[in-house]
Amino acid sequence: GVAMVFVDRPPHQLDADVILAANRDGARDGVAHLIAHGHRDIAFLGDLATIRTAEERFAGYVSAMTEAGLPMRPDLLVKNLDTADAAKAATERLLALPQPPTALFGAQNLVTIGALRALRDAGRQHEVALVGFDDFELADLLQPAVTVVAQDPQEIGHLAAERLFARLDGDDSPFHTHVVTTRLIVRGSGEIPPPR
Repeated sequence: GVAMVFVDRPPHQLDADVILAANRDGARDGVAHLIAHGHRDIAFLGDLATIRTAEERFAGYVSAMTEAGLPMRPDLLVKNLDTADAAKAATERLLALPQPPTALFGAQNLVTIGALRALRDAGRQHEVALVGFDDFELADLLQPAVTVVAQDPQEIGHLAAERLFARLDGDDSPFHTHVVTTRLIVRGSGEIPPPR
């Protein structure tokens, strides 16, 4: 009898209203953006694989690569990065490969920040393209500014509150999952071309 609305992640074994970002579509758009700028060796840096949103974003990466007919190199797929430091270390390993990636897709804001630190420390922030999922403070002030797939937290919060108040007012209609679209914010880091 308690009204509930789930935000960001759907519940397991429970029927309820859910408000989600378009994780799969947003990730596909971000990776497709890198592909459109000539990249073929694109690394995926992801959050914990047990998190539904992380798996959805990985599915978006797979979708973009598959649609473009590009192979996915296992050595460029890194998951289970739960801190910026872990993402930094993973990016350092990727940059040290004999055939390093020319672009990175950071599937979560802390992961993107870790990747940025590794690029900066290596002096490669103007050479390796980067698109991150989730906007973050000061992303537009960095050099280059960071291209991101942005969620709309205001719309997500508005819809969640709207559904919750409707349930409190006695709305007993079927539970609904509402997906809020993301948008690609082009700022510079995702438009760095691959080396010739």
